[in-house]
Amino acid sequence: MKIGLSLGSGAARGLSHIGLLKAFEEEEIVPYAISGSSMGALIGGAYAAGYDMSTLDKKIRNLDWKIFTEFFDIKISKNGIVDGKKIEKFIYEFTGDIDISMLEVKFSCVATDVLTGREVVFNSGSLIKAIRASISFPGIFVPQYYEDQFLIDGGIRNPVPVDLLPDECDIKFAVDVGPFVEKEKFVTKIKNGTKKGDEKKKEKFSFSLNNIIKDILSRNGDDEEVVYPNIFETLIQTVAIMQNSVFESKLKANSHCQIIRPQLNKFKLTDFTSAAEIIDIGYEEGKKMIKEYIYEN
Repeated sequence: MKIGLSLGSGAARGLSHIGLLKAFEEEEIVPYAISGSSMGALIGGAYAAGYDMSTLDKKIRNLDWKIFTEFFDIKISKNGIVDGKKIEKFIYEFTGDIDISMLEVKFSCVATDVLTGREVVFNSGSLIKAIRASISFPGIFVPQYYEDQFLIDGGIRNPVPVDLLPDECDIKFAVDVGPFVEKEKFVTKIKNGTKKGDEKKKEKFSFSLNNIIKDILSRNGDDEEVVYPNIFETLIQTVAIMQNSVFESKLKANSHCQIIRPQLNKFKLTDFTSAAEIIDIGYEEGKKMIKEYIYEN
């Protein structure tokens, strides 16, 4: 059976792809093709390049997320906050320097041309450059300049690129790990008089891009009774709204695929410190997929 997996964008929630692919590895089931967007491109690309998911699982679980921030070369400029050169070195650790066309598993990922709004598909060329483009969250990462294009996060145009999977796949899975757009409590009334210097905030380090750039994207507003969303929170919610709309539209054109939605509702896109739990959820979802859709056929 030729299995196609489309791994969606979702930042920290996308770490569930590690667990899902680990379940496939344990059953010695090798997908025929993988497509990915943003975090899905990173995890899917690493798998396609031969990186063992059990090894990646252990590495992510034991990763000191404070050290991880060293890969974010913060460089305030009109182009973005994170320059991205160190990120390419980080990607290299998982993929090596390889051409997509040389991968044993058919792989493709997607990015967005910020100048034209056009979807840009990578199915050949540098795997590192392709992933770097696909994960470039707008406004945070400096766009990836590639072949006269300025490329940003693939999730903007195609959050779960199931349409990139080849027609010869016998079964296609669209793994959606993006957040559902709900009424978020962005504007919160402060009832307990907590101030910025509250010691409770110092009790536990919680990694997120908010922490990395907190001195830059601090909350604004002079109204002492209202806490406004910072720039990054607003960007996250805006992208989530767009991705939900795009994905629903894509599904109508790919109604034959199986939609997989791991139970990740309680996790934010920035909850990297919950990596172990997120990976475990992906693993259980992978086992369920194999039992229901693969072994039953």
